[in-house]
Amino acid sequence: MMNSILVILLVLILSAAGFLAYQNSKLVSNQRRSGTLLHNPSLMYSIFDQSCAASVEDPDVIPLFQYTVSVESSGQVVMNQPLAKIILCRVRAGRGDLVLADVERSMLDHIQMAALSDAFIECRAYLHRAASHAEKEMILNLEDVVKLQYT
Repeated sequence: MMNSILVILLVLILSAAGFLAYQNSKLVSNQRRSGTLLHNPSLMYSIFDQSCAASVEDPDVIPLFQYTVSVESSGQVVMNQPLAKIILCRVRAGRGDLVLADVERSMLDHIQMAALSDAFIECRAYLHRAASHAEKEMILNLEDVVKLQYT
């Protein structure tokens, strides 16, 4: 009698553990698909200015978004004299300065400061290089902000 109760309890405990493991894997799978899974610790981001453009050639540095602030002279944009060229890059962990949420805020601040200077901003988004849904969303948000500033 005692053995049968222990067997029933063991089966119930193992069934509950299996059900919880199944629910956990389902939750993680949904988060991966929607891009809401916690940031990958191996991904970090840096913002480079024009003087650092040579370091962007590194294979561990992947440009995601770039904007160029150009001078306006007599209503004409002087493209060959950019004031600034800012490049947001994904870099390997340990080489970056920021995580995803911080880099988006920083880029928004840069874009808003450039908009105050009454210069022309041209942007380039590299959506095909996004590693997650969250990265893609950030790139689209930055592109929208630039377009809203100059439309």
